[in-house]
Amino acid sequence: MKVKQIMLENPRTLHYSQTIRDACHLYRQTKVNCAPIVNDQNTVVGILTVFRLLEAIEEGATFATTVDQIMEKHLQIIDENTAFHDIREQTMDRLLIYNNEQKLTGVLTRIDLINKVHGALMNSEDRLAEAHEINKELRSVIEASYDGIIVVDSQGSVQMVNKSFFRVQGSDHDPMGGPIEQLTIVCREPLIQVYQRVMAEGKVMFERYTGKHLTELVITGSPVFDELDELVRVVISIRDLTQLNQLKLQTVQYSHELKSLRVKEQKDLIYHSAAMERVVNEALRVSGVDSTVLIVGESGVGKEVIAKTIHQNSPRAEGPFIQINSGAIPENLLESELFGYERGSFTGANKEGKPGMMELANGGTLLLDEVGDMPLNLQVKLLRAIQEQEIYRIGGRIPIKLNIRILSATNKNLEKLVKERKFREDLFYRLNVVSIKVPALRERKSDILPLAKHFLNKVNERYKMRKYFSYEVYKLLEEYNWPGNIRELANLVERLVIMSEQDTIFPDQLPEEFSVNQSSTPLRVTVDQIVPLKEARDIVETELIIKALKEYNSLRRAGEVLGVAHSTLLRKARGLGISYAD
Repeated sequence: MKVKQIMLENPRTLHYSQTIRDACHLYRQTKVNCAPIVNDQNTVVGILTVFRLLEAIEEGATFATTVDQIMEKHLQIIDENTAFHDIREQTMDRLLIYNNEQKLTGVLTRIDLINKVHGALMNSEDRLAEAHEINKELRSVIEASYDGIIVVDSQGSVQMVNKSFFRVQGSDHDPMGGPIEQLTIVCREPLIQVYQRVMAEGKVMFERYTGKHLTELVITGSPVFDELDELVRVVISIRDLTQLNQLKLQTVQYSHELKSLRVKEQKDLIYHSAAMERVVNEALRVSGVDSTVLIVGESGVGKEVIAKTIHQNSPRAEGPFIQINSGAIPENLLESELFGYERGSFTGANKEGKPGMMELANGGTLLLDEVGDMPLNLQVKLLRAIQEQEIYRIGGRIPIKLNIRILSATNKNLEKLVKERKFREDLFYRLNVVSIKVPALRERKSDILPLAKHFLNKVNERYKMRKYFSYEVYKLLEEYNWPGNIRELANLVERLVIMSEQDTIFPDQLPEEFSVNQSSTPLRVTVDQIVPLKEARDIVETELIIKALKEYNSLRRAGEVLGVAHSTLLRKARGLGISYAD
């Protein structure tokens, strides 16, 4: 028997621009469970099954989604003259059948195969021997399926099951010959419902089952008709989605971890503290959606860097990132900077007109920095622009459609400004869908030294220098309160590098305010008894190493604070029998 004798001939196709709604209509018309997808040249570029369609809808697709977005692109193609016994051992879901001219002539699915073979079995007694051979081949195909398959006749009697059925039901009980109502499987009720609906409506039916321990099954019932168009069999497949769902969860986790790694590779995002780890994780979580985000924190804490992190890890990463500082632009110019203007709108305007920042951000992200300083009269227009996603240039009459994401940042308490009627309440709630607070530098001491080294390397590279900080300088930097936060640290590092006449920068080159942090009383060590100097040195060294490892919980970090190389501290810790975390 050749493939062309059992295939579904001249299958109806879908153009790749058609929608899920069109696909559903086709399935109802033709009573098939898959359709080839073709392009403008009528070349097959994919295939769409009912199962894939349902999966896509579960993932968020709508009836308006085009089929090219969800179709399966991996195609299995065979020649129509291929002998059936050459493919019967293959684990196949569906095959596209081509003729010698490489034209699509048919489709062969597992369900189609069952329909054809059962029809052949019921055709005539003269073909009994051939039907017997086909039945063996059918059995091979059914057994090759990873899905559990059960065939039930029109009287509700179980005619056939495959080995996967026993794996899915988690039991060795053989239901062959018994009524479907007496099945002893966890998904018995939905399976019976699918069977009854297929028998009543004569078309493919689906049902989902969710059990204990995150078990999720998809049950599909397909009718089998004889030559008189009588429904004689129902083929029910049970697909276990549990492992697939676990893989999806792992994929999401791996994706988040990879995104975190990419974030840590960003040159301007330097952090070691748990507080900043939480901030970055929050930024990554909101990066995948278009919600407005309000980034709050003191001046100089790095709110702009967090905004860029959100943009760079979002679907808009290839689009522009536009920033406008509401507090740095005079009030009379801020509106034109934000919305743009048409030519001749006002005296001194550019003769050709000018697009505004919101227009320039189309397809990307707009950061409204220091949004708390925005005048009240502009807040109304901004709110409308965000809600309607359209603006009018000053002097313009034609609306300009926008496709932008709004991020905002402020060092002010907007809730307090709302109560004082200095900031619109409706705009506040529109901007504050998600809020991210960036902690001050004094609240994340473990970030100070990495940031200082980062800025030192940048300045050295910029000015072709090789300056270093002494250990005492690093210690004073870490103890300082940093009222100006990261911006103050960056400016100080640049000033120290430029003004230092030596390669090594010592504490006496720091500004006067740093000397306040130094204790006027020198460090004293209490001696209770006289011991050999070597033993005393080992005791003090051991106590210092234990204290540093306990405080910083990192061998590398403790080495930096103690002023010794990582390898040296590792050797000393091992020699003294001190446990540590690398």
